[in-house]
Amino acid sequence: MPTLATIATKINNYRMDVPSSNFVPHQGLQIYPANTPTTLNQEWTLVSNIDGVPVPNGYVNIFAGNEPSNHLCIDVPNGVAQPEIEVQLYPINRPGGTANQQWKLIPVPGLPNWVFIASALDNSLVLDVRGGSGAAHTPIQIYTRGNEQPNQIWFLNPV
Repeated sequence: MPTLATIATKINNYRMDVPSSNFVPHQGLQIYPANTPTTLNQEWTLVSNIDGVPVPNGYVNIFAGNEPSNHLCIDVPNGVAQPEIEVQLYPINRPGGTANQQWKLIPVPGLPNWVFIASALDNSLVLDVRGGSGAAHTPIQIYTRGNEQPNQIWFLNPV
């Protein structure tokens, strides 16, 4: 069964957020304070091969909102595997997605329930809050994984 969760940064527990609930292709992602109650633009659906989706073992697709049928997932634009590329929402390329739409949840040593979210393009590239800023509206990008940098560590909280 897919997992519905909020995804929060270790910097300040701000959530991964779709700005202004703009669920359209090419929409960038940001961090933003938690909405109370939780709103659709701060919920994410994680699916894996356990859910019958042809994602490689150990990887997931991460869809915006609470229903993967909207087909908008976290995507590295044009499959460019280099630091400082901002991630976006984009329609899933095929069931299970392509490498630029597949993510590996890597446990952070000594921090139970916290993970790095690594790209299948290159597992050394992880979701990162640009510049380590804790400010609302800061974009989310991929960046080379550092030594447990708080802007690269995420908490998945099932909803």
